[in-house]
Amino acid sequence: MNQSKSNRHDRRALRAWGGEAEMGAAEAMLWRTEVDPRLRSTMTSVFVFDRAPEWDRFRRDHEWLIQAVPRFGQRVAGPGLGRTSPRWVTASDFDLGYHLRHVQLPAPGTERQLFDLAQALAMTPLDKARPPWEGTLVEGLTRGRAAYVMKLHHAVSDGLGVVQLMSQLLTTDGPRLGAAVSSGQPASAPGRRNHAISTADSGWLSDLPGLLERGANAAQHALDYATSAARVLAAGSAPGSPILRRRSASMRFDAIEIALDDFKAAARACEGSVNDVLLAGLTGGWRRYHEVMGVPVDRMPIGFPVSVRKPGDPVGGNRFTALRYAAPVGETDPVARVRNVQQFLRTMRDEAALDIMVRLMPAMARLPAAFAARLAVSVTSSLDAQVSNVPGLAGPSHLSGVRITHCWPFGPLPGCAMMITMVSHDGRCCIGITSDPAAVIDPELMTESLREGLQEMMALGKPKPSRKRGR
Repeated sequence: MNQSKSNRHDRRALRAWGGEAEMGAAEAMLWRTEVDPRLRSTMTSVFVFDRAPEWDRFRRDHEWLIQAVPRFGQRVAGPGLGRTSPRWVTASDFDLGYHLRHVQLPAPGTERQLFDLAQALAMTPLDKARPPWEGTLVEGLTRGRAAYVMKLHHAVSDGLGVVQLMSQLLTTDGPRLGAAVSSGQPASAPGRRNHAISTADSGWLSDLPGLLERGANAAQHALDYATSAARVLAAGSAPGSPILRRRSASMRFDAIEIALDDFKAAARACEGSVNDVLLAGLTGGWRRYHEVMGVPVDRMPIGFPVSVRKPGDPVGGNRFTALRYAAPVGETDPVARVRNVQQFLRTMRDEAALDIMVRLMPAMARLPAAFAARLAVSVTSSLDAQVSNVPGLAGPSHLSGVRITHCWPFGPLPGCAMMITMVSHDGRCCIGITSDPAAVIDPELMTESLREGLQEMMALGKPKPSRKRGR
């Protein structure tokens, strides 16, 4: 493909980012259940720059973004006549001056001040009469650095969809775009199914034994699926931490940075994946926190998403299901925690009903918003934490001519005590911790405990010191 054709394909992919105009079931649920403030779904990304970009260029780049990716210039309209889902429509009164802001941190401009500002911005609800995103350029960080705080509603996209967009928008040292992703099309029209039995078939009587056999097979399949669904929905049952039960409408941001190579070395050492190491490390951190607080626990109920994106799926939007896991907090052996995660995931992957939440979502999205919100809160509020791991960009990236050194991801708190999100970026694993101050009453201790739990895992990948023989 020549360069001009490639650029045209990139432009088409950008214009298609976000999917169809009518929201899917997952997006509709995220949008409508915000009638309960605990279910606000604002994702906040904090990009740290090596220096401040030139403001006029920064603004021009955002003007280009609105033209290149129409979803950023669209607002949400409620269901209309003959429609059951909200719909994305062009915001005719779009005002970039509202969505893009520019502030200066007071001296000395520390990371803690930046995160305090970001968490305050995150707690301010997005205006649902406008396109659901806001960006704030923050100058005044130490060493001449700057940051960009980006708020985006989860109904626009999940984390992997955002990374797919970043891979196309952010430049490397050269002027190229990232690899374009095909928008794809569904194989068949929604709601259409193939009928195994045709009532117009005049030979149906001669095939009666076959009909009965197929009917029996279908009934057995339905029974097997229902049994599997019961196991999936019951998985991860645990009473929860007695000191993480309180909830509020506030949140706090903290962060941990670990080299990606250290994560990979630890994964090789324990014959697991980076995700296994992350979950096992956090579990060890939660054990430390509870021991210091004088309330040791054996298990904690946590949730984590599993991407169901397939090649050819539309870019953007939300393509994930959720699993509930009883994290073995009382286990002191880090490798045993890795094996526990692996066994759980092997068991879940074998379940026919792993996609049960995806299948239930369309029905739940049609419920009255208040009732759907109550159902959602009954599930999420019983979790002590949710954990998400999103593979990010492998190499250096630039925005408006300045290099992005860190990409801190801070997820929403949908009724749980903590949301921990990791994004890899240019050799770094940036781990964002969003916690509810009512539940996590000592956030500094929690962050240090999680850091120690992760470092315990990293130590598995370090070379063992050799013993020198004496003469």
